[in-house]
This record gives sequence, structure tokens and C-alpha cells, in this order.
Amino acid sequence: MSIGAADRWVMVRRLFEAAVDLPQDQRLAFLDSACADEGTRCEVLGLLAADESAVDLPVDRDPAATNEGVAERFPEVLGFRIDRRLGAGGTSRVYEATCRENGARVALKVMNVGANGQALQRFRQESRILSRLRHSGIVQLHESGHTVDGHVYLAMDYVDGTTIDHWCRQNAVDDRRKVELCIEVLAALSHAHAAGVVHRDIKPHNVLVASSGRPLLVDFGVARLHRDDGNRTGFRTETGNLVGTFAYMSPEQADGKASRIGPSTDIYQVALVLFELLTGRLPYDIEDRGAMALLKAVLFERRVRLSEAREDLAGPLDEALHRALDVDPSKRPQSAAEFADLLSRAIAGLE
Repeated sequence: MSIGAADRWVMVRRLFEAAVDLPQDQRLAFLDSACADEGTRCEVLGLLAADESAVDLPVDRDPAATNEGVAERFPEVLGFRIDRRLGAGGTSRVYEATCRENGARVALKVMNVGANGQALQRFRQESRILSRLRHSGIVQLHESGHTVDGHVYLAMDYVDGTTIDHWCRQNAVDDRRKVELCIEVLAALSHAHAAGVVHRDIKPHNVLVASSGRPLLVDFGVARLHRDDGNRTGFRTETGNLVGTFAYMSPEQADGKASRIGPSTDIYQVALVLFELLTGRLPYDIEDRGAMALLKAVLFERRVRLSEAREDLAGPLDEALHRALDVDPSKRPQSAAEFADLLSRAIAGLE
């Protein structure tokens, strides 16, 4: 399987995210088996080295802070009080903060110490992308700037909620509501696509449901401008495990077909999320599989139909998901609005 150079960053990023959660003594063996070529392997090793160095931030001693008696020294951002760290990735860390002027809670994404120029370019690209988007279903960018010691930051909405899969389980959500949530996600995507933005990383982790019950798309870390030069942006705010990293890739992403990536890529991933919400599984087997085996499953294995996993859901909803999960992007619904319309008509008969 060849990975196209035009979409190389997506693969490097995902391999990094898979490797960074492994014990250090297992990382090299993983990269030996997962990397398609030595160049990719070297890039991932470089990111892992940068991530290790980024952890060595100045700390204050506070016996009550952790079991080891070490507290992280938060970056200083004028106008904000940083309350706690939410997550970290290879090039950035995310904090919950309070605006000193109006008391609003925000999420501050701050570049790590030692991040290189390419990472800075991707970080700025993410800011550029978010600045285009103004929709109630998309996390909003409030401002960007520099910390007191000169590191770039983004101030975004703080979402007081949880991931869509956890929220559905927690609230015993019925099938109709699960579909309605995904229709709302598609409305947000319709806005993004109209602005020329493809998210490319839709999975339960990146759809948060606020306390109000409204789903929001977050983490445009690998979003691209499909009407622009195709530059990719940086990392997710938190690293993910191996299955979560690869299982939600579209076939065109798995094979590095950058020219085929577009709105239908996001549609495919929303269909995957909905299939999992309705059945508790994905439409191909992901258990006990390594990176390359997962990619091959995405590319070549027959999709289990919704009606095979849930006989009671045979009919229009089954047909809508089957179409959206087609390996060929040209055979899927060609817009988020079209897929949303299919789903809306399909749930008319659900109890």
C-alpha cells in the first residue's frame, strides 16, 4: 500500500498519536511494522523526540499538586487566568482558562516549547480555518496571540460536555435522538464545507455534546481548505489509542488519495460515528489489529450493513448508511445537506 506524498502529514500524525501512547520500549517495534518507508519512520521519531522534550517544562514544587509533589507551571497569557490543563499533544497543550474581563471560560491551546517552524505554520493554519467558521455547532475561535514568553496561543470556546458516544450511553438516548444528533453535526459540516473547510477527523472524540444537549464539532487539527492550497494543520489536543487513530479513516485517507478528499470524506466519517452509536461497533472488524491491518480493513473489507447488526433497522436508514459508507467517494451523498435529508426521511418511521 502506498501513501501519497500529498497526504503524508495525516499519516505521520496518526502514527505519532498511536506511538506516543505506547511504552517507550515498544515504540520502535511498532514503527518498524507500521511505517510504509524509512522517511515516514524518521518523521515520526522526530515528533516523538520533540514530544519528550516538550514535557520538560519548568515546574513549581507543590506537595499537594500530584503524587510526586510536582505541579506544572502554567503559561502566562495576558487577560486570562489559567485554571487547569485539559490535554496535550506533540505540538501544543490545551488549558481551561477564565477571561479576566468578563469571567467567560475558554479553552487555550498553546504551542509547546521547542515546536518547529512547520508546526507553527500548521498552528496558524488552524487559526485561519477556525476564523472562517461561525456556527453554533462548531467550537468558536475568540482570539489568537502570544503568551508572555512568546508562544502562540488560540483562545476557543470551552465546551462543558462529553463525547457523543459517552453522552448517548450516559443518557440512554434512543435511536431517533442519535440520528438527530448526527443531523445536527451535518448542519455544522454544511457550514464548514461552504467555507471551503473539510474536517477530516470526525470521530466520537471530536464531537462533544454540551450540557444543553447540543453537539459541537471540535479539533480542526488536520482540517484542510479544499478550495485552497491543501496545507494541513497540527495535532489533536489529546493523543488517542491505536484503534481510535486509524479506525475512523476514510478509504481515500487510508490510501493517501489526497485528490479524492473532500466533503464526502466528512460524510463517510459521520456515517461511521452513527453506525457505531446505533450498533456499538464499526462496520468492519477492528479488534486486535495493528495499524496496517486496520488500514487494509478500511480499504478492502466488506462493510457490515446496519440491518445485519440491527435487523429492526432494516429499510431507509440502512440504505442511507450503506450509501454513505461506500468505498468510492463519488457514490456517497455529495453534500452534508443531502445526507442529512436522507437521514431525516429515514427516521420518520422510527419509534
